[in-house]
Amino acid sequence: MENRFEYMRPGELKECVGQNPIAWIPYGTLEWHGRHLPTGLDALKAHKICLKASEKAGGVVLPPNFNSMKGTFFPWTFRYPASLTIRNLYTTLEFLHRYGFRVMIILTGHYPAEQIILFEACAQLFTAVHDSIAIAGPEFFFASEIGYFGDHAAKWETSIMMHLFPELIDGEELSKLGRFTESGLFFKGVFGENPATEASPELGKKAVDLIVDNMAELAGRLSIEKNKKAALDFHIDCLRGYFGNNTETAKRYLRIFSPNLSRNPTHL
Repeated sequence: MENRFEYMRPGELKECVGQNPIAWIPYGTLEWHGRHLPTGLDALKAHKICLKASEKAGGVVLPPNFNSMKGTFFPWTFRYPASLTIRNLYTTLEFLHRYGFRVMIILTGHYPAEQIILFEACAQLFTAVHDSIAIAGPEFFFASEIGYFGDHAAKWETSIMMHLFPELIDGEELSKLGRFTESGLFFKGVFGENPATEASPELGKKAVDLIVDNMAELAGRLSIEKNKKAALDFHIDCLRGYFGNNTETAKRYLRIFSPNLSRNPTHL
């Protein structure tokens, strides 16, 4: 059965809401992801993962939304005002509620700290004033047990793309990254472990399968239990894990990059 909102006719949408009123909302951005990956990676990744989760838990998947805040300062990157992004998200939630959806899963494949915090705050506010439940977070919230805490065009995102969209990877450009250290990769717009040596489609599949299973389980549970406190608990646990891990990551990056901070990105 079709599960993409934009492909469905009114009768199909009404039937889906009556059977399983779950809406999947994928967010991303247009942003430099090295020379080996597409600029739309974040939204493409989130949309594909939502489609897979919907196949397990039911519901309808909205089209990928590229309206996101922040981003790198490499070329071909769009950075929208936070007020515009949040207004876009909250309005989307209100329309979904009006049409009968009662569980909204917001998956952001683009995850600066500001976007994670504001998306979760938006979801909590919406949940507090409607008879619906909304949760928000990046995909790695659902795969921390295998050590995935997010990166940018590095080992994890490249692996996920190898699994989901192998045709969109430039293998020649990827192989060129093999000679760079982590600090060298930073100035290429690749933040994390070297994808040329560490990424694989097998790792991508492992991560995606875990993310999809955990997302589907949570969506199903929220749909049955209608427990608003479960949404709050999810957000608190995720933020605690995110900031705990990324504090250590930030310290490590400072040690690696501080000798090179006067340099500018080259060969873009």
